[in-house]
Amino acid sequence: MKLSAQVSTPQILQVQAPLKSGLSAGLLGMSLWVGALGLGQASAQAAFLTVREAASRVEIQEAGNVWRTQAGISSVALGLRTGTGRAVLQSGTGQVVVGSASRLRTYLQEADLLEGQFLLRGPVEVHVQGNHLFIDGTGQVRVDLAPGGSTLRVAVISGSSRLAIGARITTVRAGQQIALKTGQISDFRETDPWYAAQFRGAGTATIEATRGGVKLFRGGAASVNAAVGDDLAAGERLTTDTNTWAEVGFTGGGYLRLTEQSELSVIAIDKTAQGREVTLQLLRGSACNVVQKGQGGYKITTPVVSTAVRGTVFRVDANGLVKVFEGQVALASDEDVTVSEGEQRQQGGQLQPLTPDALDAFNIARDAERARPLVFKLDPTPSSLRELALSARSLQGATVTATIAGRTVNLSAAEGTEGLFRLERLQDTLPEGEYAVQVTATRFGQTVTQTRQIRLDRTAPVVSNLRASVEGRILTLTGQVADAGTTQPLLTVTLGDLSYTWRVQGNFSVLLPAPTSAVPIRVSVQDGAGNESYAALP
Repeated sequence: MKLSAQVSTPQILQVQAPLKSGLSAGLLGMSLWVGALGLGQASAQAAFLTVREAASRVEIQEAGNVWRTQAGISSVALGLRTGTGRAVLQSGTGQVVVGSASRLRTYLQEADLLEGQFLLRGPVEVHVQGNHLFIDGTGQVRVDLAPGGSTLRVAVISGSSRLAIGARITTVRAGQQIALKTGQISDFRETDPWYAAQFRGAGTATIEATRGGVKLFRGGAASVNAAVGDDLAAGERLTTDTNTWAEVGFTGGGYLRLTEQSELSVIAIDKTAQGREVTLQLLRGSACNVVQKGQGGYKITTPVVSTAVRGTVFRVDANGLVKVFEGQVALASDEDVTVSEGEQRQQGGQLQPLTPDALDAFNIARDAERARPLVFKLDPTPSSLRELALSARSLQGATVTATIAGRTVNLSAAEGTEGLFRLERLQDTLPEGEYAVQVTATRFGQTVTQTRQIRLDRTAPVVSNLRASVEGRILTLTGQVADAGTTQPLLTVTLGDLSYTWRVQGNFSVLLPAPTSAVPIRVSVQDGAGNESYAALP
């Protein structure tokens, strides 16, 4: 399987760990133990680790707890870690594929897998959190070390492997898995082969809706108020307070609703050739998950339970409760027990019929609100404007944007009027001229677009050659009006306290009642954009 990054330029690191010239008495004892397994030759091969491929964020640890990604690194002296990224390590004739948000160190001249997800292609010899693991022949083994430790297992996809937990050596065969905490062997049914799709860079998690005080934690900085449109990067956390909630959408579709008094950490979001792989950690509270089918894997862990799904609607609570409303959820933390539609299970308990509560009722109502068909209406717009101004109507929670001359701006939701969006004017003035304006409303994956032709006009019409003559009781006013607009300007003639209006363009001649006394004749001409010019006759 060849890995490449199409979003972030892959950095290829060639890393080689030199074999130590001698072993201490303790290491000699380990060598004798390995020899008893018949693994001495494999151990020598495993001492050389080469990073054959690296995509996106891959870092190597050096002295002083310094992590580097620069070129020129010659050996893995201490360890390797990934952010949202992928690495393939060559160990003798075997390989270690390192998934996103994973970490390993060197130990006894081998890789010691500490946290994250790994695929091993034999023959290869590694440690798994200090436990010695050997894969015979060309077997394939996955190692899952979930953040927080809810799932710690070695699962054999093909071939066989041997694992030493303490003084006990256990053989695990294809279709079996062994729990590192207990040493118990059980059947293995793979539901999330994350390594099977080509890695294509970092995906996105975006806040799509909030209510109340939702906080976003970025690194070690103080929290900020989360806002719709904020992206969540790997390692960032989202928290909700009493009577608050937040909805997060993912690359490829699907979303999560973090309900009140909850905390969520984004572990990694990978874009792959088959969609995306989402890895999340629910630290407290409850999350409703709507996972679109056919978009890749989705894993969410809590302090006591790990779930793996591909197309499901389910709720998971940090205390281990899982409720499934559609599809199936595999619990990697509980020997891949499957919770199916219409069932629920508390961690360590038996499957029970699904019993919705008030929180479920709220989630169902919000899901229905999100699923409403998007309606969008762009209000009538004058054909000529001095500055671009728009108003539109859509559903609450929609995002409305206008694109003109290559720039895109947001229409703001009007206060006190639900579903009304306005653009008062652009910050930067556009030159006069004809423009096509594309106005788009989006809401939870739905999009509606309308296009209008407008003309920006800041030049007032010109009035010239004004002449007035009186014959009897009739005043005749003639002249010319010139304007580049598409509509006839409005001519207003004022005689004393009386005003008269016409639509004119070019030469004009209008008849008015002659005033009984000498009064000035005031003339104004206004075009469709509101530009106005004035003239007067004595």
